[in-house]
Amino acid sequence: MEIGRLTLRDVVKTFELPMIAPDASILEAIQKMIDSDCYTLIVPRSSKNDAYGIITKRDVISRVVAEGKNPAEAKVGDFMSKPLVLLTNLSLDLRWVANAMANSKVSTIAVFEKGDFYGYVTESCILDGIYHAMRRAKIEDGVEFVSC
Repeated sequence: MEIGRLTLRDVVKTFELPMIAPDASILEAIQKMIDSDCYTLIVPRSSKNDAYGIITKRDVISRVVAEGKNPAEAKVGDFMSKPLVLLTNLSLDLRWVANAMANSKVSTIAVFEKGDFYGYVTESCILDGIYHAMRRAKIEDGVEFVSC
């Protein structure tokens, strides 16, 4: 597969992210991230008319730790990003996914299909997708051999 042909479907992770309440402490968020080995947490909406939020390790590092806030006292709701940036077109070219991330200044985007949560995409997902596409292209071109 050519890199230029990569789409959102090629790089999206299809498992759900753990959730944390907006009134939880940043320390609780850090513990949940470590326990779940997932450094992105979804913050549920408070009603049907509310938006989902998200807190990532980047938020914790750049907005809590770097600013000298106490993680035991700081609340998730004060440092999360909201509304959650989301995409719904799984056929979207990877460059537009990267543009959406860059323009929104986020490292994680939720992906919905037909109104339901489908998964998420991160900066790492994009890099992994490009790397694996390049490796597959080399194998298909006979440049690299796979040994058993």
